[in-house]
Amino acid sequence: MAERKKSRTIIPMRFTERLTSVFQPEKGMRMYLDRVEGEKRERKRELLEAAKTARASGYYYNGASKTKNSLIGWITGGGSAEDDIDLQGSTLRIRSRDLYTAGGLGRGAPETMVTNVVGWGIRPKPKIDADLLGMSEEAAAEWQRIALREFNLWAKTSMCDASRQNTFWEMQELAFRSMLMSGDVFALFGQKPNPRNPYQLVIRLLEADRICTPESTGGSEMKNTDSGGRIVDGVELNKEGEVIKYHIATYHPLADETPEEITWEEIEAFGADTGMPNILHIMTVERPEQHRGIPFISAMIVQIKQLDRYLDAELAASLVAAMLTVFIMNDGTDDDGYDSINDGIQDEDKVTNDSMKIELGNGNIYEMPPGKHIEKVGENRAPTAFDSFVQQVITMIGSSRGIPYEVLMHRYDSNYTASRSAMLDFWKEVRRYRQHFTQRFNQPIYEQWLAEAVALGRIDAPGFFDDPAVRDAWCGCQWIGTSQGHVQPVQEANAARIRMENGISTGEQEAMEYNGSDFMENLAQRKRELKAMAEATAEERTDENAQ
Repeated sequence: MAERKKSRTIIPMRFTERLTSVFQPEKGMRMYLDRVEGEKRERKRELLEAAKTARASGYYYNGASKTKNSLIGWITGGGSAEDDIDLQGSTLRIRSRDLYTAGGLGRGAPETMVTNVVGWGIRPKPKIDADLLGMSEEAAAEWQRIALREFNLWAKTSMCDASRQNTFWEMQELAFRSMLMSGDVFALFGQKPNPRNPYQLVIRLLEADRICTPESTGGSEMKNTDSGGRIVDGVELNKEGEVIKYHIATYHPLADETPEEITWEEIEAFGADTGMPNILHIMTVERPEQHRGIPFISAMIVQIKQLDRYLDAELAASLVAAMLTVFIMNDGTDDDGYDSINDGIQDEDKVTNDSMKIELGNGNIYEMPPGKHIEKVGENRAPTAFDSFVQQVITMIGSSRGIPYEVLMHRYDSNYTASRSAMLDFWKEVRRYRQHFTQRFNQPIYEQWLAEAVALGRIDAPGFFDDPAVRDAWCGCQWIGTSQGHVQPVQEANAARIRMENGISTGEQEAMEYNGSDFMENLAQRKRELKAMAEATAEERTDENAQ
């Protein structure tokens, strides 16, 4: 059987190629062959692309697909952290603060974090590196006792605040709340003498809006600098993206009135001689190359606002339905009915005098104008799905910020296991925020205070200003906040005892976790209490024998 010959597609010459071949055969043929080769290469490329597309897998046919019907309408525009976050800060701050002042979840979620992360204060417990400093345990314990006493001398009065309003513990709460509400907060170091204690260190808290690009009008703006860097919403960067300065407005940019025209002051991020920070920037970072923070509820602003509107509508509808208002239809033409409508509400209870509006009231009877009819005033409302729907929305909002529904709504009406699991999950988030806040706010302030205390000679710390490693050893400090609370105290106490007996935990760890106390101090106090009880018992027995 004869083999079938492969058919070949002959590409015809174009008119220009044929015309050129008449006068210049070689040039015409070369033009033809070059075109044919080019078309072959293009065809081969298309085949390769088709094969590549056919073999594509993974995200190409899933999250990155541009052909799925479910994703065709998803219009996105990627941007840098500066575009997506830094330059949107002013709008997010205004909306977040508006939701906070309106109450609801916009206030409840941040306040839940403030109460648990800061509580009545995150307290320091000096923990120096005694081995590196060559100190005995007794000497280190005595030094730590003196350091804590001196720090409390500075921290417990409002003299540590540049505005002379808050103690250090109150500034912790204010700074953390402001960070959640506005996205970030700034703490400026300063010196101000006072007669109450020897320390002149003061902290001035600045709201996020005060740090802004010069000549801006309160919005988040960016502009280039003459040195090749740029200023992003008040944070100045050099060419390498290093933060070098902060630009602080003399007054709040959004203030209605200011005593004088707003100007901007430049603050170096770090001291040129000491390398210590001149200003602290407390914020939560989500993306690399992000230079301004975002409010705590930013990701759920739309859902919280819509939920507020829904609750307001439901409340208004239920209020209208609860009113018993009777309308008498008037078929005559003598009385227009407006006198009856105006008399339905007492003058002191009227909201408006607009004759085109009718105010409803409890048990009111109105005679309608001729030709006017009311089809529906209210109805018996029993929204059976209201509670479950709202609960699901709140659960979604809370989960986006790591707050379980039970904690966010303070409803622990489920069983012990579920309630404890919710509390444990939430406290993972609490510890993360507390550690972050301590690193950016508490510890740097403690180190600044300790430097002044050593310089004044009130605390002895040899080598503090000579060796960075020695300085770090003196600055060691553990920060202890409020404990998470307990659902079943007896069961949890027994679990703690078992952990200590099996070497899983220590008394120090358990005391800190239980109520934030110090195990050794508890032992010393317990020893004094037992001694006092024994003495009191002995005195009672002596008196009884004497009688």
